[in-house]
Amino acid sequence: MNDAPLNSSRRGLYAVYVTAAVNVCVLAVGLHLWVPEDFAGYVSNGFTLPAFRYGLLASLIALGVVLSGEHRPTMLVAHLAIFISTLGFGLRQAESVVVSYEPLAELVVNYPVISTIMGMATGSALLLPRRGRRWLVPFVSAICGVGLGLFVVVEGPLDYYYGWFTSAGGLSGTAIVVVTTALANGVRRMCTGVWLAIAGRIFGSWLIAASLLLAALAVVAKRPLDPGSVPTGIPDGTGLSQPQ
Repeated sequence: MNDAPLNSSRRGLYAVYVTAAVNVCVLAVGLHLWVPEDFAGYVSNGFTLPAFRYGLLASLIALGVVLSGEHRPTMLVAHLAIFISTLGFGLRQAESVVVSYEPLAELVVNYPVISTIMGMATGSALLLPRRGRRWLVPFVSAICGVGLGLFVVVEGPLDYYYGWFTSAGGLSGTAIVVVTTALANGVRRMCTGVWLAIAGRIFGSWLIAASLLLAALAVVAKRPLDPGSVPTGIPDGTGLSQPQ
């Protein structure tokens, strides 16, 4: 008796995936055809940026895994819409907000704040059970959207090519989320069992630990070295130091 609603929900999800994938492909092809030849290198660099920044890539993949747990097409559309709208805000407006506060700008540029926050948010969502995760997903989508936008802006060139680079970077990040969501949903359909939930929690735990570790390493690496802790002599084998 429940087969009809279940099949309808699956068809709705497939329609969302196909529509999102088609829109991303159309935008990518349009950007490729529209960009002047002189700027093609900047667009290529923007497309590859999320894939070669592993902290950012892991967070976007984790977001796709989180979204794949949503079985209601309308809610999946809402979460993707939150991600895309906040991504647009991050690309267009967040830069002016960050630049207006010098300490915040220095923090974002010099430390891996963005990838750490994104990793903590997506990792926490993966650790929660499905019922608890449902209330957190909109906030995680918004954090990842703004984070991706800021990340692309910080890494982008400060010249006329800025718009091409940021558009390509945002489109590439969106493609990663959409593809990961569809693939993870397919895995959920084909593989059932407790081990799948355990794997998700292991991924979430690793993501949180890696984010904290990278943040700690960045802080330690930027701490000034105390001159008094540096030895000024060369050991002579007697336990004493000889002056250089």
